[in-house]
Amino acid sequence: MPKYVFHYFPIKALGESVRLLLAYGGEGFEDHRIDFEDWPAFKPNTPFGQMPVLEFDGKQYAQSLAIARYLGHKYGLAGETLEDNLEIDQNVYLINDLRTMGSSACYEKDEVIKEQKYKEYSAGAFPDYLQKLNNIIVKNNGYVALGKLTWADFMFAGLYDHMKGMMRMPDLGENYPALQQVKDRVYSFPKVKAYADAVAAKLNS
Repeated sequence: MPKYVFHYFPIKALGESVRLLLAYGGEGFEDHRIDFEDWPAFKPNTPFGQMPVLEFDGKQYAQSLAIARYLGHKYGLAGETLEDNLEIDQNVYLINDLRTMGSSACYEKDEVIKEQKYKEYSAGAFPDYLQKLNNIIVKNNGYVALGKLTWADFMFAGLYDHMKGMMRMPDLGENYPALQQVKDRVYSFPKVKAYADAVAAKLNS
């Protein structure tokens, strides 16, 4: 029986970064994908009434960034000093700010307000944040932080496709090639690739 059980919806979104880290760690995990119609019944069994949730040793842990940070330290993907970890965290939170902004537009229920948000963000905040992030990655030789592989790369790679959709930017990788480089590197690790290939095969079966 796998040591870890990871609970999340059958989508990438906030859960994929953790799945990628678990795959990279190679310890094995149960990828428990909860259908949306089953979520109301499962929700009371979670720590905060939300997912993702990582379960092991008889305990449950929530919050995607906290789980990713934990696995990053566990698998040698964190910094060596407090300042190293501060740099990782600041860049992760920059990415998360961008994700939150995209989410606020994507999930806006009022169609008029939604289109206003997309118009405003696409003209200003989206390209501003993306260019800053692209510059950071270039400065770090193709990594999100510290010039080397960290859990921040997995966090971003897991969110990449989700963010492309939320920001309505199918050409994201063409416009900001350093971002695509991070995703491609993470998915090239053999254990991560095996995980991704297995999921794709299951979806296509």
